[in-house]
Amino acid sequence: MNRFGLRFYGAATLVGFGLIWAVGVYLALIGYRGNPAECTSACVDGAIPGLLGILLILVSGPRAFRRFITGPGRVVFKPTESLETGSVPEHEGILAVANELSSKRNLRKRLRSVQTLAWSNSVNWYLLRFRRQGLGKPWKLVLPVVLRDKLDLDDWRTLLDYSFLQQKRTRVLHILTPFSWIALLMILFSIIGATLSFTLGQYSSELFGAATGPIVVVLIVIGLGPAFREMFLRTDAVVAASLGNRKLLDLFEKIDRLQLPENENAKKREGWAARLWPMPTISERIVNLQNSANR
Repeated sequence: MNRFGLRFYGAATLVGFGLIWAVGVYLALIGYRGNPAECTSACVDGAIPGLLGILLILVSGPRAFRRFITGPGRVVFKPTESLETGSVPEHEGILAVANELSSKRNLRKRLRSVQTLAWSNSVNWYLLRFRRQGLGKPWKLVLPVVLRDKLDLDDWRTLLDYSFLQQKRTRVLHILTPFSWIALLMILFSIIGATLSFTLGQYSSELFGAATGPIVVVLIVIGLGPAFREMFLRTDAVVAASLGNRKLLDLFEKIDRLQLPENENAKKREGWAARLWPMPTISERIVNLQNSANR
């Protein structure tokens, strides 16, 4: 079965989902409410396609997901993480900037005195990490090895500040606005179900849930990726406003010119992968900041 591609397993998963949906509506129509003692022969006959649907999802779903995240332009699974240390002069400047900014941005006290630095092959360029070296020991700043010797100290200042500011709760409602329609959809679904239950009875509410619930789930799943991507872009715009739009934009453009493998790979996404992927590409981040600067 491994010779089949994403389209095959994706279609099989959708067929399985459709079978379960149809069976749910059918069982609701005949009045079955989940009690095995109430299950008639018609109920058993209707449940058989549902079992087939579950089997299709269990077999095809994981394979479709694996092919979706590992296809061209998607995730490149990295080997076991390796940490590299550098020269003392190389570290001193970055550590001094990191400690200055973490104190300025009022990060947690335990992160305000970072004494060591390491370069990792599994850290993304936009996500800097702090890691404890051991119980009771100071924290270590872990940076992406792909940027080693490629940025000057001012660039590191901007990138560190960008990473720290993302941890600050600034304009939370503005940043989370892309998820508002998902919350409204869930609230509307709950209100309609409750209203039907009180006015027409529990049976009508169950039928409504069986008929429209799967559609709501699909809409939410499809919308989560774009919502997360918009959230990240809004976060970039908010951080850029604090740093100065041009400052962060110049850094992103410089990183784009480095043609890092993960950035070049992400640009290959197309079709549904591009629509549903939650993390924006470096090109999308640059266009977003350019638009923000022109407003």
